[in-house]
Amino acid sequence: MPNKQPYLAGLDLGSDATRCMVALEEDSRLRFISYGAAPAQGTARGVITDPECVLESVQAAVAEAERNGGMPVEAAVVGVGGPHVRSNITHSYTVLKAGQVEVEQSDIDNAVKKAAQIPLSDDRTILQVVPLEFAVGVDAHVKNPLGRPAERLDARIQVLSASAQAHGRLQSIVNRAGIVVEETVFEGFAAAYAALEEQERGKGVLLIDIGAGSSEFVAYIDDELRAAGGIGIGGDVLAADVAEVLETSTEVAKLLIEQYGSAVAEGTPDNVQVEIPNRTGDASVCRPRHLLNNIIEARAEELFQLVGSALLREGIGSGAFGSLVITGGVSALAGLCDLAERVLNVEARIGLPPRLKDLPDELDHPGWACMVGLTLYAQRLQLHRSRRRDRISDWLRSLVS
Repeated sequence: MPNKQPYLAGLDLGSDATRCMVALEEDSRLRFISYGAAPAQGTARGVITDPECVLESVQAAVAEAERNGGMPVEAAVVGVGGPHVRSNITHSYTVLKAGQVEVEQSDIDNAVKKAAQIPLSDDRTILQVVPLEFAVGVDAHVKNPLGRPAERLDARIQVLSASAQAHGRLQSIVNRAGIVVEETVFEGFAAAYAALEEQERGKGVLLIDIGAGSSEFVAYIDDELRAAGGIGIGGDVLAADVAEVLETSTEVAKLLIEQYGSAVAEGTPDNVQVEIPNRTGDASVCRPRHLLNNIIEARAEELFQLVGSALLREGIGSGAFGSLVITGGVSALAGLCDLAERVLNVEARIGLPPRLKDLPDELDHPGWACMVGLTLYAQRLQLHRSRRRDRISDWLRSLVS
């Protein structure tokens, strides 16, 4: 290739599949180039249990993306999820240099950087640092302090952290696959980055990304990331419940949920039967469809209750939100929005990723919101690096002018 293109890639190590998406920025917009997907094994509830199996899945997904796009994947933004992810609001400050009268970008960067240096326990590592607001003089709720007169800049920061062991294991696997980890991003944050509108964040919105191994949530109030975390319940847990109660295999349970399942059992006719093969597949029995849906509803209700409890621990009630957005592969389950509205008392909708140029129709699905969000985040990183290079160039020119 004569001219190396600045390809942008996202990588999601899910419990049911590993996915890699590649895009290219054209006129400030992303154009879809290719994707690869491979069946995943070696994870449970968002936690890697068999690194070698996960490595094989990553290699297969990346290789497919490379074949489909005709280019190498050298670096990627990688998603991190699971119940080990937590959020915590902290404060930091920086004092302006002597003789300086206005807040400069370097002061904002320093305040945020200090927040990233807060002491954590040995088993935690910082995923992301998200500025919420700043205080400049008597003004305590400033979104953008750049250019404001001040002697000191205070910052209120949301810090997302993850298990250091889980995070390190994920990075090691991706590096062994020959991929540079540009940044690790919380999967719930990535899904929100793709599926939420700015207006929604301003009015208050809760997003829940329900994957196979776990579910991640992020809560925005007044356009601030107020809470985030992971719950160890996803599609795999639903399938395991169905398989156990109906005495069938997990593979059959997944098909039953997809073809006949609903998160709301009420309204399912009592006389409707579903033929269910046994675990060995050599015999089958008919069971009521409403039993299947009762199993699904019980576990899905627990998921939404756990999200609500996590928010209450942060002092956030359901009245803080104008809407609820559900993404992830499980979001296509019938009745899920209705159940979420009943449990969390907020109007719900399914969240779709934005339509990138040339994005295939099969990826226009809520299950790809996180993947598209990771790729969009790679574009954001590229923009930040470009701006940083411009600031350095301007500084160097000032030295010789």
